[in-house]
Amino acid sequence: MSTKPIEWKRLFTEGIVILVSILLAFSIDAWWSERQQYREAESQVDRVLTEMRANLAILKAQDGYLDGAIEGARELLILCGPDPVPTKPSKLAALVGRIYGVPVLSLERSASDEFLSSGHLTIGLGSELRNSLSYTLSNVRISENSSLELRAMRPEMVRHMQSHFSGLDLVRGHELMQDYPSSRFVSDSQSLLSDMYFEGLIANYTIRMEINRRSIENLSKRYESLIAEVEA
Repeated sequence: MSTKPIEWKRLFTEGIVILVSILLAFSIDAWWSERQQYREAESQVDRVLTEMRANLAILKAQDGYLDGAIEGARELLILCGPDPVPTKPSKLAALVGRIYGVPVLSLERSASDEFLSSGHLTIGLGSELRNSLSYTLSNVRISENSSLELRAMRPEMVRHMQSHFSGLDLVRGHELMQDYPSSRFVSDSQSLLSDMYFEGLIANYTIRMEINRRSIENLSKRYESLIAEVEA
């Protein structure tokens, strides 16, 4: 009984076809996976860009609040001294209201944190973007901590003012309390303004506000630069 000869050429051809098919399938799968990752990276960058624009608007507003508060604090320091300028309680309350009118800074960074932890765009320009974004977020924390330091200084100032000034008259500097009548307790604004310790508290608070504003200005510039970099 004779055996059928092996058709090596046909087997070789079939093997090549199978191999090419497998490689092609892997290539298509890799291409599709890369395309999906690129789309996800693009989507994340868009979310980061939206977040940065929103944070920049918050920083601009915060800078305005600080500018008004610093101006009020300087005006208050001018009134202080051994022979203080006669000042109505309503004016003093308005100045204190301006000083306390600065909200605590809080910026959103969830989209940025998600992008940095995703591993997308880790080479070339993407790597530069990640480094710039990481540096910017570190500055965000510095500015937020500086803002919290300001809030932590307020209770001591309030406690010291309460021994000279009606608490109700002080809060009348806030817009929500302006329609309420003045306190029937007598506020001695002159004794408060002639108090060296109070002057020191205001001066120290003003310095901290100046430092905070510089931090805000630098962070705003960082965001503007980073937004331009992403848009490019």
